[in-house]
Amino acid sequence: MTTTPRPASAPPPGPEGPPLLLGTSAFGQNERGFPVYDAYWEGGGRAFDTAWLYGHAYGPGCCERTFGAWARSRGVEKDVWVLAKGAHTPECVPDRVEPQLTESFERMGRNDAALYMLHRDNTDVPVGEFVSVLADLVDRGLIGAYGMSNWTLERVVEAVAYARVHGLPLPAGISNQYSLIDMVHPIYPGTVTSNDPAWRDWLAEGAVRLYPWASQGRGAHALADPGELRTGALAESWYSETNAARVHRARLLARRTGISATGIALAWTLSQPFPVVALIGPRLPEEVRDSLAAAAHRLTDDERDWLETGEGDLPDR
Repeated sequence: MTTTPRPASAPPPGPEGPPLLLGTSAFGQNERGFPVYDAYWEGGGRAFDTAWLYGHAYGPGCCERTFGAWARSRGVEKDVWVLAKGAHTPECVPDRVEPQLTESFERMGRNDAALYMLHRDNTDVPVGEFVSVLADLVDRGLIGAYGMSNWTLERVVEAVAYARVHGLPLPAGISNQYSLIDMVHPIYPGTVTSNDPAWRDWLAEGAVRLYPWASQGRGAHALADPGELRTGALAESWYSETNAARVHRARLLARRTGISATGIALAWTLSQPFPVVALIGPRLPEEVRDSLAAAAHRLTDDERDWLETGEGDLPDR
């Protein structure tokens, strides 16, 4: 397939609309993916998160092919906003960036992405080499903007500085883990969280937008009892007494607002004092609708801080 450039789609909705991207990593079969994508589209969702690596355990490229087949079957190829990712470890090297992007385009049946991110970092490669390759893709119209996923703050700051000094397009986004509950242990090798004071202070400067994955805590808030966080499948990456207390407080606020506890967790992520577009990973249409309903809800500063720290009483609106 020849990748004939055309202008990338417009940016996703800003603070005035539901700033969500629907993850595609769970859907390598049409029968599973189409109902979820339909529910998201019907609810106004237009932005999707894809990656060259998604679904490789079940067949290389199956998730991108399923997403592309859905978009074609619904006639919305030109209306979807796509965040694509590539150059995952062990192929996180500059000369694999464009070949993997091209392969992703072929699988999805499209020739652009609004935003393209490196899926991992390779600290053996100078930041400038990655930035130069990604900026060239922007200049050629293959992608609308670029960013990084699972990079440290130091490397992202260096990337921004390199682009400025060399007159190149600046990174537009960083996709690290970020949620009300902290990632105690990396879910996957090489994954990075931005949930610490240094990251928060830097993000508040507004140079780069955060696109957090696992933005609702990977389903921890939907557990039948917060105590299950200690012993279940989520325990290794998510269990701490602090996290269990936050899950409990999210349930208390959920009862007051009529929003699910998982929805409250999403509202917390979206109510940060810096730009956020949350990646969500619902598996069923009803979970999509729950996330879309929560995406329109914003917490007060007192509610946001109480959920995190537990200091004081449950705030009144």
